[in-house]
Amino acid sequence: MRFRTRISNVALLHKIVRSLAALAKVCVVRLSPDSVHFIVPGNEGRDGVQVWSQVKVPTLFDHFRIESNNNNEIWLEVNLDALLKVLRSADTSSGIANGGRGGNTTLSDADVMVKLNKLDGRPVWTFEISGRTPQGNPITITHNVTVHIISSRRQKELTEPLCPPPDLKTIVSRLGHLAEDVTLAANHNGQLDLRVKANGVQMSTTWNNLRIPTTADAEDTDPHPPEQMFSTTISIRGFQKFLTSHYVSGVAIACICEGHCVIAYVYIGGEIDEAGGVLTFFLPAKNVD
Repeated sequence: MRFRTRISNVALLHKIVRSLAALAKVCVVRLSPDSVHFIVPGNEGRDGVQVWSQVKVPTLFDHFRIESNNNNEIWLEVNLDALLKVLRSADTSSGIANGGRGGNTTLSDADVMVKLNKLDGRPVWTFEISGRTPQGNPITITHNVTVHIISSRRQKELTEPLCPPPDLKTIVSRLGHLAEDVTLAANHNGQLDLRVKANGVQMSTTWNNLRIPTTADAEDTDPHPPEQMFSTTISIRGFQKFLTSHYVSGVAIACICEGHCVIAYVYIGGEIDEAGGVLTFFLPAKNVD
């Protein structure tokens, strides 16, 4: 089992991990020759928010080499806080890399390599960050992040949820703390309502003239009256966690599967047609009888 690559877009990977770290402590990373998957199963907290993302290798890496007996795939689990600290130090766009004994060194022309290694018999990701100090002196900083190789049995247990076809596209920016739950309702006229109830008071916000996506199989689905509303109630806390995905991109598609879940697709690296990957968030419905 071998893995080695250069991180060509540290800033974007930093943003992705930052978004995931707002949701969970650990993340499953599935490495393959063509793509990298970041998976948050949603079994850590009460909100049940899941992330199933796929990023094309050239979007984040170059000189990408991977070998394994599992169709050249490697599945591993990594602590997101530990990974975030390394990427924060490697991201020269933030201006700081941590070197030495707790000191801060501003690097220029930083180059970041990562490889799967072993330290004291345990698998680790070894990050080598090379650059130059303000004085022009070359410097290399090494970080080791412990990872856990996932068994094939565990791999089979990680399956993406099956959901009905999506019905709505919109961009949602922020939501404050209003209540325990929020109900999202939308129709094919491009109307989106957010409703909350708190202390006997009901509040709602409405967006109109939102764009509706066109899917390849749209003609095969049963038509609905454009004014018909579809709604799902979800945890407002989980919804707020999803909104941290604005670190990655401002382009998203939100889909309401009535009474089942809300699915949000956040496109990585630009507009939908130019995206190098997508983060898929599943926000499960809540029973509020």
